[in-house]
Amino acid sequence: MDGASIIICVTKKPIGRILVSDNSLNLEECRSLIGLYDRYTKSTCRRDYNDQPLLDYSTLRRVAKESASWVYAVTFRCKEKIALYFSTPGLFIESFFIACLFSGDSHIAHADNERREDGRWVPNHTPQRDYTGIAYLNDDFMGGDLVFPELNVVITPKPGLVVGSLVIAFVHAVPKVLSGKRYSLPVWFTLNSAKAMQV
Repeated sequence: MDGASIIICVTKKPIGRILVSDNSLNLEECRSLIGLYDRYTKSTCRRDYNDQPLLDYSTLRRVAKESASWVYAVTFRCKEKIALYFSTPGLFIESFFIACLFSGDSHIAHADNERREDGRWVPNHTPQRDYTGIAYLNDDFMGGDLVFPELNVVITPKPGLVVGSLVIAFVHAVPKVLSGKRYSLPVWFTLNSAKAMQV
């Protein structure tokens, strides 16, 4: 990002096309989600683009059924917040997982339901995703901001912060985590009830 970038301070009002909601999860919930990740990631075979474990709902349901139900309830609260903000009541949870980026990890600029091909956006392997939300669980790391490069927006994670947006062509990236571990709870939402997550 160049010097013209806008730094979003999460204590100020959110910008119109992106929900930035402070204190959406409390610190105890954040710590509990981190604890679930640390405790159960050896049970999952799901991996992110950095080859780090992802704790998805089906794995969590298999190893800790009550915890899986609790995490689903947390994501449901995120869904309600995003549906209200974007005036879209017919949202369904499509999928979620608890994730961790380690020092040196990053995510290149991408959209969650499309990919660039010959200079235009085309559906990717998850075209059913209409909205995305991410709950941040900690801030004891360096780097790893959420960047919307085409909007010149940078959001610094902090515990309990939820960021939500439309998915289509909403390019975002995560620059390298410089030190520590960056925990989060990404959630995707769909308007198509047939693509809703089965619980």
